[in-house]
Amino acid sequence: MNLTALEYFREVVETKSISKVAASRHISQSALSQNIHKLEDELGYQLLERSNKGVEPTEAGRILFKYSGTMMRVFDKMKEELDSLQYSVENIRINGSLSLVDYSLPCVLYKVKKKYPNYSFEMHARSNSDSINDLINDITDLCFVTEEPIDDRLEYAKIGKERIVLIANTSSTIPDVINVEDLQKHEMVLLDDETLAISSFLKHKLKVAGVTFDKIPIMFKVDSIPAAKSSINNNLGICFLPYMSVKKELYEKKYKIVEVNHFNLDYAIYLVTHKKSNRNRSINDVHDYFVENGEKDFC
Repeated sequence: MNLTALEYFREVVETKSISKVAASRHISQSALSQNIHKLEDELGYQLLERSNKGVEPTEAGRILFKYSGTMMRVFDKMKEELDSLQYSVENIRINGSLSLVDYSLPCVLYKVKKKYPNYSFEMHARSNSDSINDLINDITDLCFVTEEPIDDRLEYAKIGKERIVLIANTSSTIPDVINVEDLQKHEMVLLDDETLAISSFLKHKLKVAGVTFDKIPIMFKVDSIPAAKSSINNNLGICFLPYMSVKKELYEKKYKIVEVNHFNLDYAIYLVTHKKSNRNRSINDVHDYFVENGEKDFC
């Protein structure tokens, strides 16, 4: 399969425009269309059709788009491993939740890099399911997930926990300690990002506590930690966030932690890899470092 044509196809689906992709790629529209036609001939299916919304994928096109992202990442992984043969540098890919990738893992990897200078590292924020899927397809080498994996092909170890805290602006009038029922009295910003388990875990824990989630005054949802922190900076509501992501602001006394009696959103962090017999030495070295040092090296 022509990977350049596959890239063109993905971009056309994402932009819904052949002309925009042709312009950004600096090729003619006819040349781009010919590449996609060759892809259609190879697969035996029409992949795109025009509509009043622009260019839309057919049902076959949607199936190709679904799997093509994984195909492209597998190809990139293969190229990296081939390049590593020439430069004697082993690249290790790591998937994890957004908070770990942005705030906790860099400190650990700095120490690992000092110990193994010939290893290079690449981190990606991915959801639990995407991380496991990437691992099974050899797109990533290690991943950190917040749910215990169920797959006989994989090996996992619990290495710590993600501490989740309820944060408010220091100028907020909310008491420093509240009961879980009091969450219904205070405006909240909900962090609803697929790479974090906070939103779904919050709904589950509230149900266990007998509190209806729909009665929580959610002002709006945000899909990133920086957006949530911006809302807190402007005193637009309280928000459940990973402690690691707000440690600096708490130290500077810009934020405060609101304790919720008998309510804990902390969840376990699992390091997942292939079975030891299927791991090379570099991945084994990094895996063993994480298992031995656990979360004590996290920032």
